[in-house]
Amino acid sequence: MESPAGAILPTRRVELRLHVQGMDCADEASLIRHVLDVPGILNLNFDLVGRRVDVSFDPSVIAAGHVLALVERTGLGVHPHARGEAVHDDHAADGRAREHRRRLRWWAGLSALLMLAGWLAAAWQADTWADALFGHAGVEAAGAGHAWLATAAYGGAITLGLWPVLPRAVASLRLLRLDMHVLVCVSALGAVVVGQWAEGAAVACLFAVAHLMEGWAIERARLAVSDLVGHEPGWGDEGEVSSARVERWIERFAAVYTPIVTASALALVVVPPLFDGEWSTWFYRGLIFLVLACPCALVISTPVTVVAALTSAARRGVLFRGGLALERAAGDAPAALSRGDVVLMPGAPGDGAVFAAAHARRALGVIRQNVGLALLTKGAFLVSAAMGVSPLWLAVLADTGATVAVTLNGLRLLRPR
Repeated sequence: MESPAGAILPTRRVELRLHVQGMDCADEASLIRHVLDVPGILNLNFDLVGRRVDVSFDPSVIAAGHVLALVERTGLGVHPHARGEAVHDDHAADGRAREHRRRLRWWAGLSALLMLAGWLAAAWQADTWADALFGHAGVEAAGAGHAWLATAAYGGAITLGLWPVLPRAVASLRLLRLDMHVLVCVSALGAVVVGQWAEGAAVACLFAVAHLMEGWAIERARLAVSDLVGHEPGWGDEGEVSSARVERWIERFAAVYTPIVTASALALVVVPPLFDGEWSTWFYRGLIFLVLACPCALVISTPVTVVAALTSAARRGVLFRGGLALERAAGDAPAALSRGDVVLMPGAPGDGAVFAAAHARRALGVIRQNVGLALLTKGAFLVSAAMGVSPLWLAVLADTGATVAVTLNGLRLLRPR
């Protein structure tokens, strides 16, 4: 920006901290980054554990109210958040978060009951209980059909399981984004198209339960951090905080992984049937690829671990200034101390450098475990999906299990050694 005399005026910078309800995965962060890719936004910093977004913006170009309005376009609840505000205050003052979680439990529970009713109804028509419970998993059953009562129950389970995520899926489509909500809706409806009503019901129901499990795991992380340090997770108020190199690598990987897997799903649906004519078979396998296109477990694995590591160290009087400081301390703790990457507070262990190095190495070891688990889960199911040995519902269950597993594994760092 220039003055009338032609002099360049410095950019004004204002910080706005937002709490975003339901921001538990990279999908939500990516969606917010997309809507805030506008003039005047200078920098964005995401804290998935704290469901927090720090927005740096130029108020001469964009107003704070417009920033909030843009985030609200994603369908996520958002409000400004004061620095130092307690974690559990997020959306709790008016009971919205509590009511939202209660509704999600009802939707998931009713979806599960209807899916069970569908299985029981199908069992009357099946030769064995194994056929009733697992016969729908094979693509050879596509189009076989179910008793009308079973079909109605499965349809109800799909509707109730997907209903809470439909607004988010519609918002993502409106913004031309393919996130997990869109992919699961497409997968469940696609299963119906090929006659896999039970499969579609299982996907919708499991995703509804998965949504609750992931939210519970993240909430447990946030409350654990709050109990230890008594305020918002993250150290944005303590000076410059830098994310770990592995975090930045994962962000770059995820930006490439999702479009590649989505394109692979499309290729799997279109190319092989040109040679063998098995359109429904390959369409089904493509649906599994779509479910696996979202790298939730991989993306959440590092920030949860880093926050847990920073929090437990702070409790011992050792302050790491972000994930990059952990990496530096693991390699050379005395140098990290001299640079100010690590600060020893009152009550720190006598040999702070030794503690910092050991703690940082332990944290990086957990990060490697989490990244390995997430990548192994994705790779195994991508291969098995292409070979036709992995049912759609199992892919959803494994993906959710990996997300919860890496979150709880990261929280191990909150326990002292």
